[in-house]
Amino acid sequence: MPIIPGHRGIKEKIRSEVDKEKYLTGADPLDIPLEQFDAPLFNKLLWYVKEDPVRFHMPGHKGVGYPPEVLEAFSENMLSMDVTETRDLDNLHLPTGCIKQAQDLASEVFGADRTFFLTNGTTAGIHAMLMTSCKEGQKVIIPRDAHLAVVGGVILAGLAPVFVYPDIDPEWGISMGVRPEAYEQALTENPDAKACLITRPNYYGIAGDLAPLAEICHQRDIPLLVDEAHGPHIRFHEDLPAPALEYGADMVVQSTHKTLGSFTGSSMLHIKGPRIHPDRVQRMLAILQSTSPSYLLMASIDIAATIMRLRGPQLIDRALKLSDKARRRLDGILGIRVLWRPGMDTLRLTVSMIQLGLAGYDLKNRLMDECNVRIELADLENIVAFITYADSEENVDRLVDALLQIADEARSEMTGKLGVRTSGNQAEFTRHLFAPAERACLPRQATLAPHELVEVKDAVGRVCAEVVAPYPPGIPLLYPGEIIDGLHLDIIEEALSLGAVFRGLSFGPDGQLIVTVVKDGKR
Repeated sequence: MPIIPGHRGIKEKIRSEVDKEKYLTGADPLDIPLEQFDAPLFNKLLWYVKEDPVRFHMPGHKGVGYPPEVLEAFSENMLSMDVTETRDLDNLHLPTGCIKQAQDLASEVFGADRTFFLTNGTTAGIHAMLMTSCKEGQKVIIPRDAHLAVVGGVILAGLAPVFVYPDIDPEWGISMGVRPEAYEQALTENPDAKACLITRPNYYGIAGDLAPLAEICHQRDIPLLVDEAHGPHIRFHEDLPAPALEYGADMVVQSTHKTLGSFTGSSMLHIKGPRIHPDRVQRMLAILQSTSPSYLLMASIDIAATIMRLRGPQLIDRALKLSDKARRRLDGILGIRVLWRPGMDTLRLTVSMIQLGLAGYDLKNRLMDECNVRIELADLENIVAFITYADSEENVDRLVDALLQIADEARSEMTGKLGVRTSGNQAEFTRHLFAPAERACLPRQATLAPHELVEVKDAVGRVCAEVVAPYPPGIPLLYPGEIIDGLHLDIIEEALSLGAVFRGLSFGPDGQLIVTVVKDGKR
């Protein structure tokens, strides 16, 4: 494949042909040595690249997952391809040309009637789903374990959330999803609800049967909205859960960057069936997305969809074989547990060494510090590593070797205490995280109300004014408008002590923990 001339060599051209005419001094203002280029984020990314960690976190391309000639062409011409809407390059908000062609091809690949490219991430897609299907003041049924992006959509649209609660796996302490019966009961009690939203699969790869829920929704002629952020790859292999669109979901949003090959912040929104009008979706996205969308992000979605169209089943099959090998190597090792549940996405490798006295946060840090291996998620007891189409056998072996090494060292330190819990209980934490909270006002009202900052220890009885969520996975402990109680404080204290990071909390000048509350808003 011929490579279109890009920016390589431009500096030399400037020096040889332009310097003396354009710059009276004869110097190139852009001739800045790298050691003088003090750009903190850029320099930290260069450091990360030089560290060359083994990556089991998003994005799914892992820095290598493009065909060689495509990668070369893209990287050679990246600056040249960073353009705006100009003739022949189409317009994301009114696509008629190459963007429309790319979206139409993607809709065929992923089984949709229409597909919309997202350059503001899956968050924008979730907001668009809610704003398309519901109007201000209306009710929407959502799971308590929904991502915090759902809260943003509820706030923007001014909706009244009706929560349904997931089952919790007692052994692993993770969400197993919400049963269809819970949605049915919520709809019976709230017949004026205008949509149901569900997360599937979740961070741990749990993906239940959507057929009953789709039937429940469609009997009432309301749309089923699916946050399938973690599942853009599942369509491409029969050993993985079936995608939501095959179950009759009306709107589905996918983070193409999480498990496929697009750049971070790029996603897709799919619609299927007669309940959602594409023109309304387009209007909502025009409000939610930048009027200057990144062509690099859009091109990376196009590339990711094309890779799946041409090689999807082969690549996902290869990734599944790597995941299966990792599980076999870890299975039966004293003190190590590996999650498996029927129907789950097995490209999520969830591992626990809590029996060896290692909390999930500890294990994540040891993998980074001792083995140069970075994983996606840690909780009180578990870690989650993402295995994708871009992984190599060598890298997966390095992950497993690192886990075995850490386990061996931990066993030698246990001195007869194998199996004794030495950290927080994930099942108990998850039950508290997903527990109902008393609501004083709607999320939008609390968000827009006058607010003040108070120390967390003094916040009992106050009305929370923003989302408080351990991140990742970004599931809210508190929604805006909910009353903070003592149990919330206990959860925050325990999670922070074990290494969690909370969105919605900050530290004051004296190190005190601060939360935003509605001014004068009390029980």
